Amino acid sequence: MKKNIFLISIFTIFFFFIPLNVFASYEAIISGDNVRIRSGAGTDNDALYTVNSGTQITMENKTLYEGTGCSQKWYKIAYKEKTGYVCSKYVKFVDSTFDGINTSDYEARVNANNVAVRKGTNTSTTSLDTLSLGVNVTILDKITSKNSNCTNDTWYKISYYKNKTGYICAKYVTKKSDITANDEEYTKTLLAAGFTDSYIPYLTYLHNKYPEWTFVAKKTNSYFTTAVSSEEGKNYMQTTNNNYRTSSKPAEGSSWFKVNSSVIAFYMDPRNWLTEQRIFMFEKLDYSSDFDEKYPQMIKSLFGNGKLSDDKYTIPMFTAGKTHKISPVHIASRIKQEVTANGSDSTNGTEFTFKGKKYSGYYNFFNIGAYEDTIDGVKYGAITRGLAYAAKLIKRDGNVWDNIETAIVEGSSFLANGYITKGQGTLYYQKFNVSPDAYFSKYTHQYMTNIQAPATEGNSTYNSYKTAGILNEPFIFEIPVYNNMPLSTSLPDAGDTNNDLKSLSVEGYNLSPDFDEDVLNYEAYVPNGTTKINVLATPASSKATVSGTGIINLNEEDADITITVTSETLSVKKYVISIKIVKETVNNNIDNNENNNTQVNNNNTNETTPSKTVDSILKDSAININNNYITNIKYNTSASTILNKITSFGATSVSIVDANNNSITGNKIISTGHKLTVKYNNEEKTYTFVVKGDTSGDGQITSLDLLQILKHVKGDKKLKGEFILAGDTSQDNEVTSLDLLQVLKHIKGDKKL
Repeated sequence: MKKNIFLISIFTIFFFFIPLNVFASYEAIISGDNVRIRSGAGTDNDALYTVNSGTQITMENKTLYEGTGCSQKWYKIAYKEKTGYVCSKYVKFVDSTFDGINTSDYEARVNANNVAVRKGTNTSTTSLDTLSLGVNVTILDKITSKNSNCTNDTWYKISYYKNKTGYICAKYVTKKSDITANDEEYTKTLLAAGFTDSYIPYLTYLHNKYPEWTFVAKKTNSYFTTAVSSEEGKNYMQTTNNNYRTSSKPAEGSSWFKVNSSVIAFYMDPRNWLTEQRIFMFEKLDYSSDFDEKYPQMIKSLFGNGKLSDDKYTIPMFTAGKTHKISPVHIASRIKQEVTANGSDSTNGTEFTFKGKKYSGYYNFFNIGAYEDTIDGVKYGAITRGLAYAAKLIKRDGNVWDNIETAIVEGSSFLANGYITKGQGTLYYQKFNVSPDAYFSKYTHQYMTNIQAPATEGNSTYNSYKTAGILNEPFIFEIPVYNNMPLSTSLPDAGDTNNDLKSLSVEGYNLSPDFDEDVLNYEAYVPNGTTKINVLATPASSKATVSGTGIINLNEEDADITITVTSETLSVKKYVISIKIVKETVNNNIDNNENNNTQVNNNNTNETTPSKTVDSILKDSAININNNYITNIKYNTSASTILNKITSFGATSVSIVDANNNSITGNKIISTGHKLTVKYNNEEKTYTFVVKGDTSGDGQITSLDLLQILKHVKGDKKLKGEFILAGDTSQDNEVTSLDLLQVLKHIKGDKKL
């Protein structure tokens, strides 16, 4: 799936700093691209470094420095033995607790996909379950069953998913003891190369069997948990297992679902794939002249008896590999992964209809640009969208792909120039872009969403090499090594997946909005001088655990409290309460018919409320004003949230209307262009709402907003007023391709605005 990546400068605003709050030291990473580390807390200071997402930094402490340009203040950090300052918006603290990851070890695992566990030792018996690649099993017994349609008639009785039992053909199970070995001298070699202890038993076994193979340890400079969390929302799997997927609603098509962090961790962990059959996901994919005479047969063997084993397909694959200096087997493997050994409608010159016209005779072997899309109100399937890309009905560079050779050679160019020569020269890096040498930012520009693709494609390569008889050749494998890895990772066990809360509260204070199990972010306002609060939470499932509750100490400044709910299957959901310190305490039960200059009750003493203005009431309500625009309203904010908040801070009256002067109240959603009118005593002011990403003013963020921002960036039709502010999703005072990307990520569900 093709993704465009844009690199632009982030900071353009000048501001000063004041120290606010101090915590303990901690490790962190940068969470944005082209982020500048400066000599002081302000953009008027020199930029020491420009860094991208995933860059490790060390916090000297958690002192915050307020500034007019960085609304979330600055952190003082250490990087490359220098001290600098970074806007806290772009700092993410490293979570080393392995929350949401199954770190249990294993005795044996299923080594293929969709493997049946049966009631008896014969393929004719009832199937109890279908297991995915990597499921942990415990072998209870080994049984020989003649004429059972299982290789060597050997079966295992196993336990799996904690308490289930059944029978499985032994060829589909790999025991850990069969793929590990010890060798003290070779251990020294691997440690010197940069591998950690947990990699060594697997690599030692492979070295003993294939002494010509070379293993290169590649330090990713990323914390493992950071890499996993950065991949959330970007990985799909064909599964109906509720322990694996984040939702029962498909993310793509009818059978692809987004997977949870535990599944991501398992498939990202390189140690789980250091087997003879799977290690080729780490093979360096450069063209090898040593295989000139072997490549053609290797390609054919990859497709077996499939349609694409014909010379009219395999010869262009070989030609493309030699032309672009990448492995022809990798080209063939990627094509097989995309369209199967027999091809698909993407490779048959199939007739399709696009924008009301019919076309045929176009080919897209790599499914480049092939994803479901809605254009001008018409929804197109992935294959149609991909064929439109091949026919240049969608703007792109290059020739039309109206013949097999052109489609394969030029599609391979996309693969070579877009990935392999850009530091993503293994199957693993093309799926998980964590290479420190990659041209594109970490966790972006990833070729596929299928989380199993490296494992399945690596296995296809292995089978091809085995058939060609070249497994003893001197292959080079570049294997990622992360910081702070758990000793092991496994797929989630069976169990209760419920990680919702049934209730959430701050004792003595109201949450805004009211608690809803599906709402993850809240605010609570407490009086100045409050030193501690009591956070209460109850999980919806008795099998879930909750952390982050209880007595929380405050330091006279705003704070974010994170409540983590972990299900029985270790899937995690995090609720955040933003505690706002009210500098000027007001009575939440003010009678709007009384003059608000009268005295109010505060901690059982009578104080005269200081002089207020409408602007100061909005400021106390944590609402940002910029030239009569309200610019910090989150997407999907209800009118009642705004009205209740401002009223609670003493406004005489508050109202919201749309462009037609219709009243907006209750659960109606705030849109860009809605007007807020606030009265206090004899003062009345009106402001215009700006909702990031909502350039159309309909309260939604859709492809229409994406199109409007694109037209603005291209200069076709400029956004104006509140709508250009809505288009500036990155808040860098301009609307650029970065804002376009952020809106696209929101629409696709990768990262919400």
